[in-house]
Amino acid sequence: MARRMTITDDMIKIDRKCIEAGITRSELSRRSGVPIRTLEAYATRHRTPRDVYVLQRISKVLGCAIEDLIEPEPGPGQENGGGEDA
Repeated sequence: MARRMTITDDMIKIDRKCIEAGITRSELSRRSGVPIRTLEAYATRHRTPRDVYVLQRISKVLGCAIEDLIEPEPGPGQENGGGEDA
């Protein structure tokens, strides 16, 4: 049986939406056609979801807009509010 996720401050928006929708990453993978390894790489921040078609498939399953899934770009050193290099 799949392990239930709980909301944490550092989790990605896709995982938060899965919890809100009451589905697991595995279920999201099956329903969206996005490989589980890809979703896991997003969750561990080894990959960033950039393909709009992948985001569209995920958002359709989760019942939200693509914009609800996009993570903010980290600034240099992951500083808040900086944006550009000083």
